[in-house]
Amino acid sequence: MKIYIIPMLLAAVLLSACSPPRPPQLEQGTLLPSARAITDFQLTDHNGKPFTHENLKGKWSFAFFGYTHCSDICPTSLSMLAQVIRNLKKDDTLDTPPQVVFVSVDPERDTPELLAEFMPHFDPDFIGATGDPEQLLILTRQLGTFFGKAPDDNADDYRVNHSAAIILFDPEGNFRAVFGAPHDPALIAQDFIAIKNYYEATDGRKKS
Repeated sequence: MKIYIIPMLLAAVLLSACSPPRPPQLEQGTLLPSARAITDFQLTDHNGKPFTHENLKGKWSFAFFGYTHCSDICPTSLSMLAQVIRNLKKDDTLDTPPQVVFVSVDPERDTPELLAEFMPHFDPDFIGATGDPEQLLILTRQLGTFFGKAPDDNADDYRVNHSAAIILFDPEGNFRAVFGAPHDPALIAQDFIAIKNYYEATDGRKKS
């Protein structure tokens, strides 16, 4: 009987080595069971250039939806994302940190010019973008996020209700994970590295 022990152990090791990596256990985020493809959308960035699905490809991207007149959630979330990027820049295993995209869901007031003034308050590399409500809906509906004017406000000084979630896109431009509030920059940075490593060991390896 003993002569079978070593071959059985070798077989077990080989099977373990061939097994696909398990999804990471995240502290802050929720990893989608499978990446969700996103259909194209047409926005304009803070430099007045088109911002479409193509701008999400070739890099990781964090996206947050809000508006510049937001008094608390939006500036807090953008400041938090700036801290996430600072944390990731300290990671020697990461060549390039993710891009951060702030999508304004208040296109009536948030012109590209206003976004160009707003974004550098948080990070000079952050991208501001907005577009027609129809185009914003094309994107937000695919991500399970919402926005809409608060019904009890006046016509000029209105609030916009919106989701506080942070969306993560992978380098294929697919919806990969979501981070719900409250947000912890250290945990989000930690989770991002785990998601990135998992992607490179599974989907990323298939693409190479």
